[in-house]
Amino acid sequence: MKKTQDIVGLSVFSVIDGRQVGQVKDLVINPEEGKVDYLLVSDGSWYIGARILPFDKVMGIGDHAVTTESQSNITSIADAAKANDLLQRNVQLKNTRLLTDKGDIIGKVNEYELDENSGAITRLFFERSDGAGVEELDAEQVLTFGAEVVVVKYLAVSSEDAAYPVENAVEASSTSPVAAGEPDGAALFKKRQREYLIGKKAIRDLRGSDGQIIIAEGTIITEALIDLVEQQGKFVELSQIVK
Repeated sequence: MKKTQDIVGLSVFSVIDGRQVGQVKDLVINPEEGKVDYLLVSDGSWYIGARILPFDKVMGIGDHAVTTESQSNITSIADAAKANDLLQRNVQLKNTRLLTDKGDIIGKVNEYELDENSGAITRLFFERSDGAGVEELDAEQVLTFGAEVVVVKYLAVSSEDAAYPVENAVEASSTSPVAAGEPDGAALFKKRQREYLIGKKAIRDLRGSDGQIIIAEGTIITEALIDLVEQQGKFVELSQIVK
């Protein structure tokens, strides 16, 4: 597992060319899958335009460098519609507030951890809003990665920490299907998001990119509707308009 601070700033090397081809500037998050899809890379000419390295083209992330097979794996953002879309949605995680599904702001994310092989986000680190220090949150408890807030599942574990979702969540996750090697982290994350949404009610209209209503206010969310919303690329918006 790697924290973002272990990745951002690393040099990027091409194995075939045997030379440095850039430096990691940032990570690009896919909020629906709860994972990092791209690395933003600078080649020393940042003013010309950002470039991206797909995470599935990363051979390794070590203590001193990121490796990829060839420099050709690093492309312009203008040539990658999906990367451009993710960047415009601006899901950063760091400095984003944590909101429980019960409506309590519990803190602000200051770091996160990911699996360096798959890019799946595994853990968040956040400063508690009551000033009681830094807590860890297992990513399995995340319902929505949003641009303004990260929504997490509420779990009251004691009277003292009733507003905090996952004290001892890391220990509890050791018995989860992910730890047992069953579904991968991104698939399990998506499954739990869908389960959470089914049966909820839309509190306002959800419109597609063409302005047409996909889901009308008052509609009860079904699995078929979630499939339709995913096809329209509006899954995150759906999670923000249900109750």
